[in-house]
Amino acid sequence: MRAAAIVRAGLALALALVTVGGAVPATAAGPDDVIVTVPGSGGSAGGDGAITNAQLRWGLNAESGGGAFAGGCNFLSAGRAGDAGGSRVWGQNDGLYRAQDGRVRIEKPTASGGWTAAAWESKCLDPSGSAVSVASTSSTTGNQVVIDGGVGERRDGALEIRWAGSFTVAYYGGMTYWSVTDPQLTLDASGNGRLVGEASGYGTSMDDLSAWTPVAPREVVLAEIRSAGSSADRGFTVTPEYRGVATTGAGQVARSAANEAFWGSFPQSFVDFHRLTGQQGYWLTTGGIRDAAKPATPITVSYDAATPVGAPPPAGAGGATAAGVPNNPLRLAPAAADPSVPARAFFAANAPLTTQPQGAALVPSARGGIPAVVAPLLGSAAALGVGIVAVLSMMRALPWQRRLVR
Repeated sequence: MRAAAIVRAGLALALALVTVGGAVPATAAGPDDVIVTVPGSGGSAGGDGAITNAQLRWGLNAESGGGAFAGGCNFLSAGRAGDAGGSRVWGQNDGLYRAQDGRVRIEKPTASGGWTAAAWESKCLDPSGSAVSVASTSSTTGNQVVIDGGVGERRDGALEIRWAGSFTVAYYGGMTYWSVTDPQLTLDASGNGRLVGEASGYGTSMDDLSAWTPVAPREVVLAEIRSAGSSADRGFTVTPEYRGVATTGAGQVARSAANEAFWGSFPQSFVDFHRLTGQQGYWLTTGGIRDAAKPATPITVSYDAATPVGAPPPAGAGGATAAGVPNNPLRLAPAAADPSVPARAFFAANAPLTTQPQGAALVPSARGGIPAVVAPLLGSAAALGVGIVAVLSMMRALPWQRRLVR
């Protein structure tokens, strides 16, 4: 009797091993049968196991889809952009912009709450179809990079996933840009860890737009992550560390009552890298008018790209105004500039773009000394003084012109 039960259990196990699909239970035919259950081949949802097609979705920050002081807007592009040959606005046909490159694609939120593929023509438009405005820090396209095909494993609560592919972050219509290649996520059982990647790009400076220097690839920490819900069955969404993070040597201003809601920084190695690209001031609080758009936005990780977890809509992607942030009626249309036009032509010689106190960057430093409005006022006062003296002189009423009557 016992031998027959063992034989039936062996047959059930053999049947389970050759069956294609999910978990296959053996059916008990008698009280002495041994029930055998073989798990399915997925292994990536609900517990430990291999991950073979994970998805990474991230927009970095609102500024990476916001309006720009020149070039129309800041935007994301799939793939690693080639050498533009200098600091200039990208053109539609120059081969630098891509909405998709292999398993990497750029998506944008729609007005109905869904997602759609990005395109050159719409890269500077918010979900309602309006051009993003530099006048409001909550005006953003909401574009996000999406990378499928991540491989790795979950083991004892820890998580490691690697993605193959690149994406590019372009600011000022492409006048300055950098790329990330092969991001990798590592989390411990508490959901703490980091997202790293190989960063590369080109360096330029507002002080010398003719400068154009390749930046050698290096690993940087893209995001520090705390308490991610990595134990969830299908994936998770987590906002990387930014608010309250202090960095050194990058021009971060002191925290104050005015900026405490968004004061912080991307990781130290991240901002150190951008000292070379000229973008350093966009990734930490500098006292500039765009500071509220700089905090890191949520990262969404799905363990199976075929059934991704829902990503939250980007804050402000509809053009709404954040509390306390002015929304002036200024609207800047997407750039359709001739790439051959020098970048310097887009900037007013006497108009600072921000107050970022950075020695060498695309964004100029705040101007010191006497404010521009004071000089004309002083000139008017001087002219008035000269006129008064002239009148008094004609009246011989000046002190040294008076004669004593004897």
